[in-house]
Amino acid sequence: MRLEVLRTGEVAQAPSRWVGAVLCRDVLGPGGRPARLKGHRLERADALVLEASGEDELHLLWLDPGDVDEDTAAVRLAAAVAGEGVRAGRPVESQVRLSAEHRGLLRVDAAALDAMNAITDVTVFALPDGIPIDAGRAVAGVKITPLGVAEAVLAGAERQAGAGVHAGHVMTVRRFLPLTVSAVVRERLDAAARARFETSLRAKVAWFGGRAGEVVYAAGDRAATRDALLEAVQGADIVLAVGVASTDPLDVTWQAALEAGAVEVRRGLPVHPGSSYWIATVEGRPVIGVASCGMFSRRTALDLLLTRLFAGEDLDPAYLAGLGHGGLLAPQMAWRFPGYSETAAAEE
Repeated sequence: MRLEVLRTGEVAQAPSRWVGAVLCRDVLGPGGRPARLKGHRLERADALVLEASGEDELHLLWLDPGDVDEDTAAVRLAAAVAGEGVRAGRPVESQVRLSAEHRGLLRVDAAALDAMNAITDVTVFALPDGIPIDAGRAVAGVKITPLGVAEAVLAGAERQAGAGVHAGHVMTVRRFLPLTVSAVVRERLDAAARARFETSLRAKVAWFGGRAGEVVYAAGDRAATRDALLEAVQGADIVLAVGVASTDPLDVTWQAALEAGAVEVRRGLPVHPGSSYWIATVEGRPVIGVASCGMFSRRTALDLLLTRLFAGEDLDPAYLAGLGHGGLLAPQMAWRFPGYSETAAAEE
């Protein structure tokens, strides 16, 4: 690449000195508004615009054979980054934005992203891994810093993206599955509280495109709760055991789950609100033990767990242990949660 400064008065005298060059900065017209933008490749038809501009000089860049201009580079980088469920737009001011093709869970390979950004002149900026995304939402942007880049540099960035764990890409949006969620409730709730609870459950599940199954209000004894849990796992993909007291090892719901053949995954989570929840499986189905307040809020551990399950991912011990990083679910963490309808979801 070669740089050149050209006096505006020389435009008419030597077209060969500027035709084909790339503008390094905007050229302003007589009214002070941009007449030609940075990155524009000059043509003979630009002569009158350049002569009429208020610029004293033009800063030009000449690309060498094998160099790639910024728009083309951004398009190639975007194609390398975008995996399933991610759509690349067209260059705007030499940046390509990536957006979600459908609602789902955003997965970003941070290692591949870091490796790309470690290459001089390459910039890829993305939303964090593991958050729920609506269709059409921007999830990343890509561009090169200079006006052009050597082919070898661009190819190196593409190779780093190709090492991504998401089928050779840096990011994907995993479509939510149409799962059914049922609940076994041991809380003594009056009619109004039950209606509020069921409305909240339907709103949460509907956001993922799932279905709210049966809600069973179990009697206080262990046998009735055990039978309700066993019946629930037959007709649901996810079961919520609501009204638990996880600090009590003799809690009726926990003991009933064990009698139903529950396999413990974890008791207690490094998250607040939600530190008292437990995770188990019964006949291979995930069962989440949750306090009833977890259904009356739009920002607890339950919402993080549902997001992962609806994306088809397991609640394995490593994932649950990792919830502690970002596990203080303060209002500033709202970006981690699904965008449930405020009219349908219960107020916090």
